[in-house]
Amino acid sequence: MFLRITRWLLSIVLLMTALIFFEALAINLWQDGNLQALPSAIPSAAGFTADYLKGLAHGDLGVIASGHSAIAGTPVANDLGRALPKSLGLLAFALTLATLVGLTLGISASFRRSNRFSELLLFVSVLGTSTPSFFAAMLLIWFASWLYQTTGRHIVPISGFGWDAHLILPILVLAARPAAAVTRLSYNALVEILESDYIRTAKGKGLIPPVILLRHVLRNAGVPILTTVGVSLRFSLAILPIVEYIFNWPGIGLRLLKSIEIQDTTAVVGMTLPLILLFVLVNLLLETLYPLVDPRLRTSEVSAV
Repeated sequence: MFLRITRWLLSIVLLMTALIFFEALAINLWQDGNLQALPSAIPSAAGFTADYLKGLAHGDLGVIASGHSAIAGTPVANDLGRALPKSLGLLAFALTLATLVGLTLGISASFRRSNRFSELLLFVSVLGTSTPSFFAAMLLIWFASWLYQTTGRHIVPISGFGWDAHLILPILVLAARPAAAVTRLSYNALVEILESDYIRTAKGKGLIPPVILLRHVLRNAGVPILTTVGVSLRFSLAILPIVEYIFNWPGIGLRLLKSIEIQDTTAVVGMTLPLILLFVLVNLLLETLYPLVDPRLRTSEVSAV
């Protein structure tokens, strides 16, 4: 356990250092306008990385430039404190919806795998994973505009922040592809398990389907399902800036894009670090949950030691 924690801490430090360096390098090259400035941009990025890491060790995330020399900039921590909860709330709602819908549809399709319902569901899931998120957002915005033109009422807000109906469109876009992925993978995993010998034995003993599902099927499919949920969260993190920009949701993703637009290296790094840390924490959480879900993994770990 100690070695695992040490390995994760080292990986976090290395990942953060590489992230800060390459982001600073990219913005320096962008400001200079060509790759010919690479020899001078590399030392500049390395110096920025060293200075930023020193400040980060003391809890200082830097200051966002105000754009005017006479006006003091805003600390990144303050801006992050306002934006991060909005993004985390959006991600939590979207991932919960995607998991519930994906598992429900995947389980339903696996138990009805011999009829057309499962075929249609799998087709929809493939369509969902193949549809670009920005295209899905545009379709939803068009649909909301059509509803307004038809009814004369703003049934679903198209943009803006609010823990109410404003959540609907961005959550649907963030949850669409993860829900499709969970549906498809849970279906594949459950079908393989349902055709196993021990499931036939459980049916032969007279166990009802809900008991078979909870005691035997879901536990054995827990690891691939957890992996899919983790991958879905990573994908949601990747498209979060696009979704927040399209729907004008004032979260960390929108703030990141605006920081890139004004080429503020300190703000870009400060807005990216929480996303990277969340990505790493998800991986650590999954590795912790795997042995709890599947006892066979605990046995393999003990054997490896």
